[in-house]
Amino acid sequence: MFVVPDFLYNFIKVFTLIMSIVVFIHLGFYSILGLFGLKKVKRNYDIKAADKSFLIIVPAHNEENVIDNCLESIGQLNYDKNLYKVVTLADNCNDKTASIVRKRDGVNLFENRSKRGEPRGKPHVIGKYLRENKTYWQNFDYIVFLDADNLISENYLLEINSQFLAHTDLTVIQGYLDSKNINESFMSRGYAAAYFITNRAIQYAKHRLGWNTSIGGTGFAIDTNYIKENGWTPRSYTEDFEIQVELSIQGKKSTWNHFAKVYDEKPNDIKTSHVQRTRWSQGHWYIAISKTGQQLGSLFKSKSLIELISKCETLVYSYSMLRSVWLLGLVFLIVIDRRFIESFPYFFSLFWLWLFFEFINYILLPTVYIIQEGESYFEDLSVSQRIKEYLLLWIGYFYSTLLYYFAQIQGFFTWFLPQNHWKKTEHSSAISTDSLNRK
Repeated sequence: MFVVPDFLYNFIKVFTLIMSIVVFIHLGFYSILGLFGLKKVKRNYDIKAADKSFLIIVPAHNEENVIDNCLESIGQLNYDKNLYKVVTLADNCNDKTASIVRKRDGVNLFENRSKRGEPRGKPHVIGKYLRENKTYWQNFDYIVFLDADNLISENYLLEINSQFLAHTDLTVIQGYLDSKNINESFMSRGYAAAYFITNRAIQYAKHRLGWNTSIGGTGFAIDTNYIKENGWTPRSYTEDFEIQVELSIQGKKSTWNHFAKVYDEKPNDIKTSHVQRTRWSQGHWYIAISKTGQQLGSLFKSKSLIELISKCETLVYSYSMLRSVWLLGLVFLIVIDRRFIESFPYFFSLFWLWLFFEFINYILLPTVYIIQEGESYFEDLSVSQRIKEYLLLWIGYFYSTLLYYFAQIQGFFTWFLPQNHWKKTEHSSAISTDSLNRK
């Protein structure tokens, strides 16, 4: 056990107290925000006939196990076939992905072979396609991005089309992200529960308040004009979060659609999960740190109070991973000087309020949102099976969240490293649209 000099001890103590206040405010803010998702979900638009045109882009790197089911689900969309097209980006594939795509009528194929030293990964192959095929994609009103392991609900485009028609000021609409392999493992259950909760406590809550919603890595539609004007210049592993921050800085609007669903394959083991989440964390920290100055400057350019609050939320969300680093810091302080243990009551001085917010985050909201958003998943189960599955989902949520902390910490200490060597998440779930029991 070490003892630091008194002047350094006092400085660290004050700094840690300030960080504790920041983390506490963050916790309280999102606890209260989550309550706005409790209201029953309703559309803020009427369903309209197919009108807008869409290009669906599906990046794929060695996805022979899942790409056919993805393309099949796209082919079953209840939307005018003349108003949407599909292109699969076969990125440095050395399996049967490209040959499977060629057998699909009406699906365009873009095969990419990267040169030695050329950046690789999803954001980069998208950028390469967009640069080399401007005369094609610029003819569409919107571009939809899907992952190769996704299944898309048949009403996805109809819902997105209707929302864009009703709200012409929107640049991006993020669809509902669901899980297609909930019960395959304890880990996949944890992911599913986390998405059930996030879809309501974050996405729908922000949508209700008129704030920009978060953009996921898949299932979102973006105005083609935005890419024409801004190009596609990803610098991180998280091109989705990069777009989210850029939209906020520019005062552009994004929103949420609770009825346009995309089903994603979740990891089934700790190693796969950690690799995926570390990639997310590295990209998130990179954008958060490198864009903080621009985000602060954009606050003074807000044209309305709602836009100002929305920009503030995006800035706060940029540092949503701060809590894990803060906790690591507290552990480190105990190691270097036991006197910091005596200071802990100061760091947690509002203990009962901390406890109240934790109750909201880990008891109230998970209970409500897992039951409500998992309704179709539970409907064919017996009472005992429902109780068992609910408990597995709830405990899995805790487990998944705890493991995510380690990825966030690793991402924080490695955010500055080059983000151009994508570590792929392996997909193997053969679940098809027909076998998916949730609509």
